[in-house]
Amino acid sequence: MNPRTLLRLLGGYAFFLVVLCVGVRSFFSLSAPANEVVVESWWRGGERIGRRVFDAKAPLTGAPPVGAGVAEEVITGEGPLFMTPLLFTLGLVPGRDGVKAEVDGKVAYATVDDLMRLQAYDRAHLWVEASFGWGTHRGSVLYVLSEQLGVRPSELASRGTFRRVRFERRRSSAPPVSSPPSTNLAEASATPSSRPERITEANLSRELVLEGVRAAATHLARSVDDDGRFRYMIDAPTNITVPSYNWPRHSGATFFLAQSAALLDDPFVRYACLRAAAHLRDNMLRSCGTNRCISEDYGLAEIGSSALALIAFTEIVRTGADGAYRPAIADLASFLRSQQRGDGEFKHQYDRASNTPIDVQFLYFSGEATLALARAHAITGDPRDLDAARRGLARLSGSGWSFFGSRYYFSEEHWTCQAVAELWERSPDEEALTFCARWHEYQRRLQQDADETPFDADGAFGFGPLVSPRVTPASSRGEAAGALLEVLVRERLKGRASGRTDSKLVERELGRALAFVLRNQFYPGPVHLFADPVAVRGAVPGSPVDWQLRIDYAQHAGSMMVRWLAIDALVTAN
Repeated sequence: MNPRTLLRLLGGYAFFLVVLCVGVRSFFSLSAPANEVVVESWWRGGERIGRRVFDAKAPLTGAPPVGAGVAEEVITGEGPLFMTPLLFTLGLVPGRDGVKAEVDGKVAYATVDDLMRLQAYDRAHLWVEASFGWGTHRGSVLYVLSEQLGVRPSELASRGTFRRVRFERRRSSAPPVSSPPSTNLAEASATPSSRPERITEANLSRELVLEGVRAAATHLARSVDDDGRFRYMIDAPTNITVPSYNWPRHSGATFFLAQSAALLDDPFVRYACLRAAAHLRDNMLRSCGTNRCISEDYGLAEIGSSALALIAFTEIVRTGADGAYRPAIADLASFLRSQQRGDGEFKHQYDRASNTPIDVQFLYFSGEATLALARAHAITGDPRDLDAARRGLARLSGSGWSFFGSRYYFSEEHWTCQAVAELWERSPDEEALTFCARWHEYQRRLQQDADETPFDADGAFGFGPLVSPRVTPASSRGEAAGALLEVLVRERLKGRASGRTDSKLVERELGRALAFVLRNQFYPGPVHLFADPVAVRGAVPGSPVDWQLRIDYAQHAGSMMVRWLAIDALVTAN
């Protein structure tokens, strides 16, 4: 093909795309309503008990039922909506759009609150696991509308007409709460202190972040039962515990409780932490050949469980909560060392039935094991732990990267950066620090600005404007940014300014991520949509529209906040 023909084809393709984009934008654009229409819903116990729709300029008669929470959602625009299953799932902006339906002269609305209450956004198609999906669940929308219109969902789908509707919440009030069920009655009955109307990097304060730690830690502590097990995943609107469990995340949540108990000097949080840690030590610590590891009854043990348990135990000993965990620290460190290869990489599984390590690698585990051994050395003083941590870090930041994406995502190195900070004072690795700085440069390219998406996503990390921003990536990147920033600040205070990266860029990355996470923390959240607002207060959701509350969501967010507070204290003291 000659250059002239190629240029003509490219020009035609560009023209086609422009026409297509203009046409799609014109067809699907929202038109402003002639009058301001308000959809007022009445809520009690997380259930909608009534609704009225009115013109904002018309006189309003009557009052909501006594004791009901009231939410007003204003219609700001309408547009076309296809009801065929595939096109419908992509037709609504999660958390901003609802649906208007009309059949036999009757009109009903599925508002944003309705769909949030049913967790209908990002639920049409699930990826990898139940906590991550995309598209609005069509059946849930039809259910909400048919209930109001008095027809079957299938009949509504075939006979009704539908419009996409943009809503903005004008106001909401919570129903009165009686005798909170929390064990920590002082916290449960307290009214959360005021927060800025919108938290940004500019208005972060020590008091604001400290209160975020307290709320997240109290939420997790409240969920630990007498046997030391967490409510692993909670559906926030219904307060139903979702059946599932994960031991590495149990260990991670225990670690954050140990961090926050020391920071807050809170006996309620500390006791919950020790119950969760005791469950690991007394029920999950099993024989792995000549060593001991964290494992369930079945044959395979994964080093991630042992590594995160070790991280939790070291924090318990370091903060003085309970020194009796020293033997378990030595046991788990010995097991992790036995799983390390000569090149510094780790074998991620151990077959307890045949007493054989399995040389296979998964996401996160090598970084967790490296950080765990680095922390163990600070407690045990065993030079073998330090050597194993050094070799693990060298592998993660050096030879382990034979090509982009080798073994691990480049976007998932947050444990590695924390290991860099943990080892820096005892065994600094310049190459690893440079790797971490380069990783954060990559992350900042993924960090979203306020005008890039239709969501309140400033500070989040994402791959495009159409995907609801996830909260946990911002938390884990924030943990890692805090680790890098701590090293850079310590070096600056020693008069050794670093040319690896601009600390101001890392500071801004951390501040924006932290502000995004705090904006999404339930403090207390839209309480009119919750069956038990106290049970979920302080929790961190999966995303602004995903209200499944998993324990690692609060853990990563809380550990990021602890990092930020440590850096703030370091700067203030100097």
